[in-house]
Amino acid sequence: MHRFTSTLLKWYSQNARELPWIGEKNPYYIWLSEIILQQTRVEQGRPYYEKFVKAYPVIEDLANAEEDQVMKLWEGLGYYSRARNLHASAKYVAEDLEGEFPDSYEEILKLKGVGPYTAAAIASFAYDLPHAVLDGNVFRILSRYFGIDIPIDSTAGKKEFSKLANELLAVDRAAIYNQAIMDFAATYCKPANPDCAACVFADSCAAYAENRVDALPVKEKKLIRKERFFHYLVITYKGGVFLQKREAKDIWRNLWEFPLLELPKMLVAPAQLLKEDYCLDLFAGIKTGQQDVSKVYKQLLTHQKIFACFFEMEVKKKPKGLEWVTLEQIGNYAFPKTLNSYLKDRGLIM
Repeated sequence: MHRFTSTLLKWYSQNARELPWIGEKNPYYIWLSEIILQQTRVEQGRPYYEKFVKAYPVIEDLANAEEDQVMKLWEGLGYYSRARNLHASAKYVAEDLEGEFPDSYEEILKLKGVGPYTAAAIASFAYDLPHAVLDGNVFRILSRYFGIDIPIDSTAGKKEFSKLANELLAVDRAAIYNQAIMDFAATYCKPANPDCAACVFADSCAAYAENRVDALPVKEKKLIRKERFFHYLVITYKGGVFLQKREAKDIWRNLWEFPLLELPKMLVAPAQLLKEDYCLDLFAGIKTGQQDVSKVYKQLLTHQKIFACFFEMEVKKKPKGLEWVTLEQIGNYAFPKTLNSYLKDRGLIM
């Protein structure tokens, strides 16, 4: 057994975290936890895991749920494609596999929204199969410990790190090893300000010895964020507002929103906005009352930066093609984070 592996397992035997999915053997619950924890911190994901297990105790319950219910339960967790994939895969398992969760790495990998990392985690945790997990956390630990500066997002890098990860795997204790390396990344070998002085690998970590901890791992692609400017129309009518569902293949698909006009730059004057073609068509033959505008809300996504303003106006006649809901009903709909922030500021939801 490699020194890295033995040291990690010894550390874990004394520092294992107590989490509701640790030691779980039900593949459905393990799958739930892994999908929820994709790109999500444990502290944020735990209450969502507990909500889903309570709402949908077996996979057939999730499969039979309405999509709007699933999206509402997921609301606030972000990366909403995970929720859509979760629901689709639950239907596949319940209907096509007669409720039997797949029990091999290759079959688990066929589930929508499941990649190599998630498939390896489920296979090892549920079935003790010898597949090493490899995600950003593992890339970071192995890159630093072994002093590897091959870009982790390159084809050569992925191949080398995958080979190394599987060589280090404690084959007869795959579940424990995989949990250990993920826990260590979360508590010690963090992306920023890792606790190197107290690290059990301090005397054998190449990056620490060479003062290169902050330089590893290496990525060859730089993150570029596109800026988008959203203008929401909060149209009140007889004690309610109008909503629409985002159905295009874009961010926040299948969530609800106010009528939206996206423009190349932010407009903050209602008079300017109402001159746009979308507004001219929407309000054709309809007189809009006093218009107010909110502050500019900002939301950072992985590849996008969203700027949003909310233009409030009252009408005496219904615009076409929108869904009218009362203000009391609005809390039943699943909204993106930006809209939730606005609704909370306006006192429309808790």
